[in-house]
Amino acid sequence: MRQSGLFARFILLLALAALPRPSSAQEMVVTLSTREVAITSNFTGAEITAFGLIERDARFATRAAPFDVVATVQGPAGEVLLHQKDRFGPIWLTAARKRFGGVPLYFALLSARPLAEIADADTAARLKLGLEHYLTLPPPLSLQQGREDAGFRDAMLRLRAEEGASIIDASAVTMIRPNLFTAKVQLPGKAPTGLYLINISVLSEGVVLRTVQSGFVVRKVGIDGLLANAARSQPGYYALTTILMAILLGWIANIIFRRD
Repeated sequence: MRQSGLFARFILLLALAALPRPSSAQEMVVTLSTREVAITSNFTGAEITAFGLIERDARFATRAAPFDVVATVQGPAGEVLLHQKDRFGPIWLTAARKRFGGVPLYFALLSARPLAEIADADTAARLKLGLEHYLTLPPPLSLQQGREDAGFRDAMLRLRAEEGASIIDASAVTMIRPNLFTAKVQLPGKAPTGLYLINISVLSEGVVLRTVQSGFVVRKVGIDGLLANAARSQPGYYALTTILMAILLGWIANIIFRRD
């Protein structure tokens, strides 16, 4: 059933390619293989495919360079706190900490070839092609603080990559035809729930021609979803129920395993 749905979307894009388009503006049509990812107790990850169709603008009809497609996927934003541990004698203690706010808890940069071959640093910064562009900190008050902030920023990028929450994939975009492409988004088993935004930009010779935004939702379903919703909507009742259940289970275990 899923394969037939993907095939139907692919056929739809081919049909759109045959339709006449106005030549006054660059056009790009994007559709996703799904708009919702359901997380259950045995969820180990998911793959979402974005299908895209590029309609060449008459102003760029003479441009010989092929299209480049770059996609970024950003999950719900949150706060991340990093601790730096130092050894004081026989024990390890927190020597410094840094808080990053508004950081996407999941981020992916997808392309068909390395980003350095597609866009310059200014374009990458403007389109936020990288998790580092979301790690904003106030201006440092001293050179020492600037070095510490840079160290925390590098550690943040490294840890998010190791956790699978920051992905750079230079082979995730496939150009099926010069104006038809697919982009595959890999979600890990620990993907946070919430709204995910996909920003897809088409470039030619480093020039951004068009950017289109789409998105999908990741949510928990079944008993996991009920418990998560209860914890958010009625935290007091949820906490009380959890305590009562723990007491009840302890009482039952005491009866079962009680020794005479």
